[in-house]
Amino acid sequence: MNIKGSHFIIASFNEETLKVAEIKGLGTSTRITNVTEQNVKGVTAEELPGLIQKAFLHFKAKQASLLYSIAPTMLTTKNIEIPSVNPEEIKSIVNLQASRHTPFTREEIQIGYINIGVYKKNYSKVLLIIANKNVLKDQLLTFQKAGLNFKNVLFPAEAIAAFYARILKQKAKAAPEAVIDIGRNSTEFIVIHKGQAITTRSIPVGKSQLNKEGMGAQTRLIGELNQTIESYQTEDIEVLPARYVLTSDDTQTQSLKSMLKEKLNWNVDIVPYIDHVKVAKPLLKRMATEFSETSFLDLAASAAMIKETKVSLVPEELQFQKSIEEQGKEVFKAALLSILLLILVGAALGLKIYYKSSFLQKLKDDNAVNRQAVEKLETLSEKTKIVKNFLETRMDSLDTIYELYSRIPDEVYLTSIDMDESGNVSIQGVSDVASIVFNLGTSLKESAFFKSVDIKSTTSKKDRGKDVSAFEITLTIHSSPSANEPAEPKE
Repeated sequence: MNIKGSHFIIASFNEETLKVAEIKGLGTSTRITNVTEQNVKGVTAEELPGLIQKAFLHFKAKQASLLYSIAPTMLTTKNIEIPSVNPEEIKSIVNLQASRHTPFTREEIQIGYINIGVYKKNYSKVLLIIANKNVLKDQLLTFQKAGLNFKNVLFPAEAIAAFYARILKQKAKAAPEAVIDIGRNSTEFIVIHKGQAITTRSIPVGKSQLNKEGMGAQTRLIGELNQTIESYQTEDIEVLPARYVLTSDDTQTQSLKSMLKEKLNWNVDIVPYIDHVKVAKPLLKRMATEFSETSFLDLAASAAMIKETKVSLVPEELQFQKSIEEQGKEVFKAALLSILLLILVGAALGLKIYYKSSFLQKLKDDNAVNRQAVEKLETLSEKTKIVKNFLETRMDSLDTIYELYSRIPDEVYLTSIDMDESGNVSIQGVSDVASIVFNLGTSLKESAFFKSVDIKSTTSKKDRGKDVSAFEITLTIHSSPSANEPAEPKE
């Protein structure tokens, strides 16, 4: 059975008593750490949840896996034969035939079964387990009202069989053995073969009756046990048990052992279950006094052999409800994980932006002084360029005057010289002879200093009583921006 952990709280409940045990460990390491028993006879349905809560006060329910061991008095078991050896077919046939062995309809019963083995080659022997579903659901819902949700509902005889098969070191080919567990108000009779329960019966005689009625109750119990073995033999389930084991050692069991040997000729041994689990001395003393009539074997065995048990009697409706709850929890977990993932991604992006901003600010802070120096250098560079351009421009004007001075003959004198920022020069002057003006234009064109020379106008006029030619010539020096512009294409 897929139950995780090794810390369990197991409860058993019937119309008279509520039993609870806290168990730690599995197999040979099983340790009983706490037990209690409450009388619930006459308690109303409204009062039960409160009583259950009170009983669980001294148990660490939040830390343990909660299991429910269904009381044997609530169960009906029947040995039947199934005409198949296929596990799936056996399951299907059991589901169909279960209602034939009880007065209830299929919808009113909760069933489980143990496959005992193959019989007559094509048949299988099955121990059918039947519980009243409505009663079981009412009990489980009562525990839910008390805030307790069980992980599984166990068939205690299956666990007891596995528990004693290990203690008795039962071999696969050995004859069956029977376990007789005497509780407060009933005795559980279980025949074990190959490590599993092959037949069970709950007999309504327990230590309470043995203590009160003495020999009468003992005689009645022996008669019921003999009748059970006769039915077992009649049904041809298996060979008769080779040994009968009593699970507690006290006055009643010692007396019963002698009577069984004497009246039924049974091979009877006393093998107390309490000798094969660990119990602290204070709790052991309390169990021997306060709970002397109670057997906690069903609860201890259910925890010790939880991994070996297969039968689950959880009603389908509660299984479906549990499935929905588990799916809801998974969806909630997925949603929570998604939110956490989004938060982590957001935090990562935020940190990335923060670190980048911090790094950028650090760079700005580290380079603030350098930036000021760079800005100063840029300002100085601009000033230098301005001065350089000014000097270059000034040199152009001086060079222009020098070139004009070297090219203009003595017969010509200039009246004005204009030079704009673009390096375009306009000169006006007077010549005694008109032809000299044209010769001047030719001479200026031959100068490498000027890019272009254009005689714009020549006019005759009187100057100081003489006939002279006035002229205007425009020039462009090579270093001017306009001189570097591409010439317009000629049409």
